[in-house]
This record gives sequence, C-alpha cells and structure tokens, in this order.
Amino acid sequence: MQEQERTLDLEQFRQKKQNIAEGHIEDLYRKAFEYALKETNIREKVRAKMIFTKRFLHNDEARMIPGVEKLFQEWFLFDYKTITGQTLFFQFLQNHPLHESTKFLGAVMLTAAWEPIQVVKKGGRILNCRTLIQGDESLVKMNHLCMEMEMKEERVYFVRKVPLVTHQWIIGPVFSMESMNVTENLKSRFSQMNQKTGVLWRTFLKEEAPHFILQSLS
Repeated sequence: MQEQERTLDLEQFRQKKQNIAEGHIEDLYRKAFEYALKETNIREKVRAKMIFTKRFLHNDEARMIPGVEKLFQEWFLFDYKTITGQTLFFQFLQNHPLHESTKFLGAVMLTAAWEPIQVVKKGGRILNCRTLIQGDESLVKMNHLCMEMEMKEERVYFVRKVPLVTHQWIIGPVFSMESMNVTENLKSRFSQMNQKTGVLWRTFLKEEAPHFILQSLS
C-alpha cells in the first residue's frame, strides 16, 4: 500500500512539474514572439523578409498563400540569422533577465526544428506520434493552438516540439501536410543532401522545412 502511495505521489509530482514547465515555456514563447515583432529594428525585419522571399517564395502567387505570414513570423523568431549571425530567440534569451530554469527551457527551445510527425492516436490533449524518418513513437501534448486546429489521427503535421517532464510539448502553431507527395519529396530531398553533404536530419529541417510547409499550404 505504501509503495502504491509513493508511486502515486511521484506521478503527481511529475505531473505538477510538467504543468509548471508548460506554463513557463508558453510564457517564454509569448514574450520572445512579442520581442521579435515589436523590439526588432526595421532594418532587420526588411532583411529577413528579403531572405525569406528569395529562399522560399518563388512567385507572386506563392506570396498570397494563406498561412505564409504565420510561417514567416515563426521562421523569423527561431531560424532567421541576424546580421550578427544569431537568431532572434537567442538574442531574446541573452538580453532579458530570466530564472535559471527558464533559461534552460530556452536553451532546449533553441534546438527545436519544424519536424513532420504522424498522429497515430489521439486522446484528449495527448497525441501518440510517429516521426517521419526514424519511425519512433512518443507522447506529445498539444498547446491551445493545436486545439484550435483540431489535429486528427493518421494526418501528418509539421511541429516544433521539446521534451519536458512527462510529455513532449508543441511550441507555437502547427502546419498540416495535406499531400503525401510532400512527405515523399521531403524524404527524397533529405536522402540526396545527406549523401551529398552528410547533413543531419535536424540541421536539414532547420534549413529546408519552410519549402515543404509551403508545398502543403499551396
């Protein structure tokens, strides 16, 4: 009986830590997003827009696709390199006083890339997901943006996610992959670049994911 109580207490403690971490990471994301939009100088924003357009938007029609601005804002915060060679999220972490535990969460967020996952099973806010390349499964918890989108079983989505205490947690919005052709194109492109340059999966996604998200949005 005591062993069961200790197990229950440990599980409750872990869930409490998970909930606290979720709150901290959501607050961190919101503040960093506001920093990127409101505190970044106009020169940097213009430079970012030009780079994004040149790399990912190849015609006027592509620029009109719904969701492009949301995609740009996420890329601008996490993946765009400033004139000094840093991401805006890194600059935010450097320039704002944060508790050590929050800084640690920020460091974890720095490594997060958009990655394609397939929803195997959905139960409330918990998703059992399979990664596209490795094929391993993990439990992922949805944030409020995912709830608004109504993520569905068997569908593939691009998400940024980080490991917390009991579950992985999705950062920011998600993008649905509407066509399996996009999935096959992504796998083929990664295979080609991996053989040619030895690029790793996460590095590849950091650089190339917007191409495939835009294919899904169009």
